[in-house]
Amino acid sequence: MLSNDKLRPYIFIFLIFCVVSSKHIIIYNEEILVALSFFLFVIFVSQYFGNNIKESLDERSQAIKTELQNFLNLKQESLNELLKEHKKVFFLKKALQQLGVFTNSELNKSNLGAEKSLNTVFSQQIQQKLKTLSYLKLNLQQKLQQVMAANLFNAVLVDFKKKKQGVQVSPAAIQRAISLLVSPK
Repeated sequence: MLSNDKLRPYIFIFLIFCVVSSKHIIIYNEEILVALSFFLFVIFVSQYFGNNIKESLDERSQAIKTELQNFLNLKQESLNELLKEHKKVFFLKKALQQLGVFTNSELNKSNLGAEKSLNTVFSQQIQQKLKTLSYLKLNLQQKLQQVMAANLFNAVLVDFKKKKQGVQVSPAAIQRAISLLVSPK
């Protein structure tokens, strides 16, 4: 129940209200009545339920602080992870550049080696073809000489028969023609 100490401020306020009303300082209209009711409600609620409201607001404030701190911690962790990933990407970029430089140098080295080996293989193939052509040349020369010898002998005999009818050929010229046919140069 209410004690005298708790009722005393209400009685004092009521008496002031009565005096102000009787002297027509406060004129009763709707706006004044609503304002007085609001102020009396606020005072009543703050007197009897102020601690409960304060505790409720403090609890809510603490919950909001906790949520905000959790959010900030999560954001900090995510930013740290993002920083780590960024560093990894940065180092990966450097590593890829170094790998590119190394790859280019190795390709240039292998290009030079490949060019040298290609030149070597090409020169060997050309030498092989030249040897083959020289062997073919010798074979063709021998065949040509054989064909010429066979045909030349017949041509000399035909020419000899023609000349025999009109002019005499010396035996030395015949021997020389036979020696030329037998020993090709």
